[in-house]
Amino acid sequence: MVSASSSSSVVNVYPLANYTFGTKEPKMEKDTSVADRLARMKVKLAWNVKSICVIKENRYRSFDVSSVDCNIVAFSVSCEQFGSFAKHVSQPCSVKLINFVINLANGSYMKEGMRTSVEAILLVQEHNHPHILLLQIGNTFCKLPGGRLKPGENEIEGLKRKLSSKLAVNSPTFPPNWQVGECVAVWWRPNFETVMYPYCPPHIAKPKECKKLFIVHLTEKEYFAVPRNLKLLAVPLFELYDNVQRYGPVISTIPQQLSKFQFNMVSS
Repeated sequence: MVSASSSSSVVNVYPLANYTFGTKEPKMEKDTSVADRLARMKVKLAWNVKSICVIKENRYRSFDVSSVDCNIVAFSVSCEQFGSFAKHVSQPCSVKLINFVINLANGSYMKEGMRTSVEAILLVQEHNHPHILLLQIGNTFCKLPGGRLKPGENEIEGLKRKLSSKLAVNSPTFPPNWQVGECVAVWWRPNFETVMYPYCPPHIAKPKECKKLFIVHLTEKEYFAVPRNLKLLAVPLFELYDNVQRYGPVISTIPQQLSKFQFNMVSS
């Protein structure tokens, strides 16, 4: 057997059946897809914002924006219905929500600077084919285990903290042993939007997020505890390959990023 520590290009991959999986208390994990983000912002906006309209008698009444369909593009307010105010056309509801998200993100950026996040590539094997462990949120969205670092936090220690929070058993009997290997990919978010690139465009002086992917070597036996509101999936590399529509550009390019490694399929 070739040890993973003897060569950075060799990765030992153990059978999925070697590992024990349990559950633990739920963890807050937001879906970062655009549609679900806007849906969350609609709910948040409905609780915090009320639109005020003036009626003929110059009295005020309010209505909850949760009753407004976010698919409405624009609506007019006529002078006959609302007294002597000039005719006004509102912004699209979706534009308001997007601007609200951007303003929140900009406030966080001005306070803490560029966001740095780290994620782990955990490999197991089934039928001598490598699989990646992914966390599933809801029914569609999948992500790598990991998350955002605290300001000034070390990348390796931060990734271990995130892995322990997401996957470790909350018991001193089963202490986590995360063996963080090399960084295999770096992705950049130039602006306050969901699109990320495997490079930072030259005209971007202040990128908003840097995401690093590390390969994490699993030992022969591990104990995982998955939050009850999440699912842990073992997805084969061939399903990830070039499947941008299902997994997004970051996860779907993992097979290419791992092509430099030699997989040592260890039998149980």
